[in-house]
Amino acid sequence: MGGFTISRVGHVGVQVTDMDRSLDFYCNKLGLTLTGRWPRGEMGDMAFIRFGEMHHDIVLFTHPDHPQSDNRKIGYNALQHIAMEIDSRDEWLKALYDLKQKGVEIVSGPLVHGAEGDPRNIGGSGTRSFYFEDPDGNSLELYCDMMRVPNGEPFPRPEYADVWTL
Repeated sequence: MGGFTISRVGHVGVQVTDMDRSLDFYCNKLGLTLTGRWPRGEMGDMAFIRFGEMHHDIVLFTHPDHPQSDNRKIGYNALQHIAMEIDSRDEWLKALYDLKQKGVEIVSGPLVHGAEGDPRNIGGSGTRSFYFEDPDGNSLELYCDMMRVPNGEPFPRPEYADVWTL
């Protein structure tokens, strides 16, 4: 029994071999909304997509090896991470403390995604998060404070869109 409470699976990160094809599938066929797509240099692209007003429900990442073939034929799939939401910053801090006390290695973070934390993390949702692994090496994230993007509004909003370039 933990000293904190996880509310829900918040989003899933998926590695894809063809970002354009995947965005077409998720947005045009399944009806999700693109929050934004950003380059990650040699690591390809990253795209945030959503069902409603949450900044993102699924994050697509270009597969790090940039495979060019149709990998579905060889059974390819790649989960990038599973993110679990915590309702408050206080509860999130309790989770960080509790997991450290239990000897869980934090492999990244704690950090803030977006201009509030690392301005190189353009397009971030403002969440506070940290990452760790399960016993099989699957990447897990605990986060709180995700921004909302009201239906029909762009992200980032024009009032602060240039904050990442200042």
